[in-house]
Amino acid sequence: MLLTSFLQDLLATGSITVSGQPVPFETADLEATEKLLREYYAEDRLDLPHAAPAFEAAAALWAVQYLYYTAVLAVVRELDEAAIARHLPEFEGEVTPAASYSADLSLRYLPDLLQLAKGLAPADTLVVRLRHTARQWPLSFVGHEPADDATEATLLAHPALRGAYVDRIIGAQDRQRASQPHLAPLVQAALGAYSAQLWPDFHTFTLLA
Repeated sequence: MLLTSFLQDLLATGSITVSGQPVPFETADLEATEKLLREYYAEDRLDLPHAAPAFEAAAALWAVQYLYYTAVLAVVRELDEAAIARHLPEFEGEVTPAASYSADLSLRYLPDLLQLAKGLAPADTLVVRLRHTARQWPLSFVGHEPADDATEATLLAHPALRGAYVDRIIGAQDRQRASQPHLAPLVQAALGAYSAQLWPDFHTFTLLA
């Protein structure tokens, strides 16, 4: 149960350990992992400011496998571009609010691996792949790559994900996002009367944008 153990360790400790070459997962492992993701979703959704999107198993399972293989590929540096494309495929479904949130259960841990990969080899194929993924899944990559406009618009159209996205922008002090005309009012509204405490220079850089 390689993938299930990987996810259990991640959720329990916030850290991951991988070794060896990337290998396919058995059906029983994927089924157990899906069950664990559903349990995680049921707990995590309680922290959202509005009703969460539905759980989408396909997106959740794609994302946790993507996270696992990224960790392996970051360690096994000799794998070529074809191997990276094979183990890190794009999500085949539509990036709906349900897909964004279900995938985020795992993808929220991916920015740390992106930073690690950049430090090891800033221009290699793995980094290029991760940066592309970051643009397609903006909820999980606040503070990193610019978002794909269409995907971000879908995210902002959902009340719960819009609230979570804005909260993450504030938490990350993401100036690049917060200064954009369509996001600045949302950030301002979320800060409310506490902008001086939560983000002291927010008005300074938004006025200059």
